[in-house]
Amino acid sequence: MDKIEENSLEVSESVRVSLDTMVYWSKFLAILGYIGVALMVLLALRMFAMDIPSYGYYYGPSMKLIGFIYLIFAVLYYFPVSYLYKFSTETRYALNSNSQSSLNDGLSNLASNFKFIGVMTVVVMSLYALMFIIGLFGFLFFS
Repeated sequence: MDKIEENSLEVSESVRVSLDTMVYWSKFLAILGYIGVALMVLLALRMFAMDIPSYGYYYGPSMKLIGFIYLIFAVLYYFPVSYLYKFSTETRYALNSNSQSSLNDGLSNLASNFKFIGVMTVVVMSLYALMFIIGLFGFLFFS
């Protein structure tokens, strides 16, 4: 099998335009995602701070639990956002420098993004199914 040269990226103009559009929007969405992750972390820290009695109000351990959940979602959301940003930067570099290896890396990050989202979707759907079964069991046997 012939080895592809490092600077021999050959894509049609329509593919180049499509990749350029994908890069633009993926970078935009990744930046918004990073902002969302930062806001989730700040909200989690605020929830932890609400657990400290101040001004005569005490919110109890529920705020700490909500803050912990926000922190978990921030960590989980960071990974697909990071993959999306890496896709946009690597693919942008590939388009500007005609680098096949950079395009491979960029598309690999896009594939990782979709794998992560796919696995998380399966996990969430499984949890929904489990909750449905538990609810159905409770309805049938305890009502």
